[in-house]
Amino acid sequence: MKYYHVDVFSKRAPGGNGLTVVFPDEPLSSQECLDIAREFNQFESIFLYPMDDGVFRVRIFTVDEELMFAGHPILGAGAVIHEINRGGGEANISFLLGERYIRIHSLKKEEYYQVTMNQGEATILGNVEKSEHYRIAKALNLHTDDIDADYQMEVVSTGLPYLLVPVTQNLEHCRIMHTDFEAFLSAYGAKFVYVFDTNTLQCRTWDNSGKVEDVATGSAAGPLCAYLVKNNRAKTGETITIHQGEFAGRSSIIRGWTTINAETFISGDVSFFASGNILYYRGI
Repeated sequence: MKYYHVDVFSKRAPGGNGLTVVFPDEPLSSQECLDIAREFNQFESIFLYPMDDGVFRVRIFTVDEELMFAGHPILGAGAVIHEINRGGGEANISFLLGERYIRIHSLKKEEYYQVTMNQGEATILGNVEKSEHYRIAKALNLHTDDIDADYQMEVVSTGLPYLLVPVTQNLEHCRIMHTDFEAFLSAYGAKFVYVFDTNTLQCRTWDNSGKVEDVATGSAAGPLCAYLVKNNRAKTGETITIHQGEFAGRSSIIRGWTTINAETFISGDVSFFASGNILYYRGI
């Protein structure tokens, strides 16, 4: 079973957000995928199954669960397929994740790939009342004074719903303090949180236990770009540069924009680190 290790949102390895791209020889059960993801211990791993029509059916796993959408695994997998099938020039690749088709464009650079994904139209799932700011700030080791009062706190999704929390200071002190943060977020209709500095667009997010900080999160960057345009903090068609991973020791750059028909695009660089074969699975 062949695998590739790539770094997403970085022009060179090691850097950015690590990803394992796995090509199973035959279909794997959910538990087998989870076991492999835990063995590699990346924030996410993606499993690819080529289909007869040229589309790649994929499944994405963290070390805890399967995800119905994620950003950096799709971008990283796109670069791997481009490298395997074509190598140079450009490539357009389609994925089937659950029942959702996702299309990416990959451009070969000298030492890396530049991959762009259309995340579709973002959905605004709800606004958070200011009376809730104290409760949310406390759950994130912040004070209400750290929240940017000029920005609305919203839940936005392009496949995964994120609670977007705007701050003006103390991003470095932010961490998950709530003992059941997943249930806490679900009350607002969110799956994860994405905290962003409104001055620098430096962002942070974690698994809901708060133990692991994600280095770069394409599934959150798309909603943030759509949010900024909707709230007149950026213009339609403007490239928005998002920074993440500084506090995890792997600074990453995510680029995004929205179009006049409200589609959201995320772009990132992908570099190759390693490849090999998985020898141990199914107890063999």
